[in-house]
Amino acid sequence: MPLAQRLANWLGGINKPLCLAGRNLAGLLLAAMTAIVMLQVVARYGFNNSPSWTEELSKTLMVWTAFLVAPWAYREGANVSISFFVEALPRAMRSILQIVLTILVIWICGVFLLESLDFVFRGMQSSSPTLPVQVGIFYLIVPVAFACLIMVGFENIAREISDMAATDGAASRESE
Repeated sequence: MPLAQRLANWLGGINKPLCLAGRNLAGLLLAAMTAIVMLQVVARYGFNNSPSWTEELSKTLMVWTAFLVAPWAYREGANVSISFFVEALPRAMRSILQIVLTILVIWICGVFLLESLDFVFRGMQSSSPTLPVQVGIFYLIVPVAFACLIMVGFENIAREISDMAATDGAASRESE
């Protein structure tokens, strides 16, 4: 088995359960967020007294949901894309373009990962106005999500290289 295929399988063994866990946790958080918003609405309009923490927690859960599901969506190719131009290219050119774009995504996620670490550390210096936790706790999902996105990017590159090698190998066998 070629090195790229082994690397893709190894990364896939790590990424698949992480991405599925993130997606499933995002679903649970979405349900929790819905319950919290319903509590807020009932308390506000039913009892004219809404808990102060519900708005901040529901916003935080919404952000966590988006960041938790992003690596799964990237790995599954579930993000919005315009593929008309790309599909018109020859297979080899598509693969090269995909690798270049994935390297760009990894670079951008790496920059955001480094910036988000500072964001988390600064957030640990202040407390939430409505909840008894440091704001940095809310931000912890950001570096985790970017690290997962980087791992998925490396898996995608390894798979693309493996597919290119398999296509080249099949083409050379056909020409013989």
